[in-house]
Amino acid sequence: MAATTTYKRGQVIVVNVPFTGQTGSKPRPAVIVSAAGFHRTLPGVIICPISSQPRYYTTPGPGDHPLKHWSKIGLRHPSTARLSNLVAVDRNLIKGPLGTMPAEDLERIDSGLRFALGL
Repeated sequence: MAATTTYKRGQVIVVNVPFTGQTGSKPRPAVIVSAAGFHRTLPGVIICPISSQPRYYTTPGPGDHPLKHWSKIGLRHPSTARLSNLVAVDRNLIKGPLGTMPAEDLERIDSGLRFALGL
């Protein structure tokens, strides 16, 4: 997708998420958590990676928010939003849209963000 594509908060995308240490990247689902007004003039967006690792879904830790409606988004497995791994990514790393986060799950993510950031 072009870097000029407009992205919306709550949109679930496929993005090349960089590995720790910047040794590479892998396509992963993530939800955009930055507001359009914030990232409109910036080269990137702030995302929350989504993991299908069973341990985060069955035994969530601090900052893990299992998604109730993961299949509605188009995810193949029960998945978890990992608020502890927020990252800003360049729009050029975004491969494309996957779906839109259902309101109930997005509200839980918002609540977790407020707690994590002390808002």
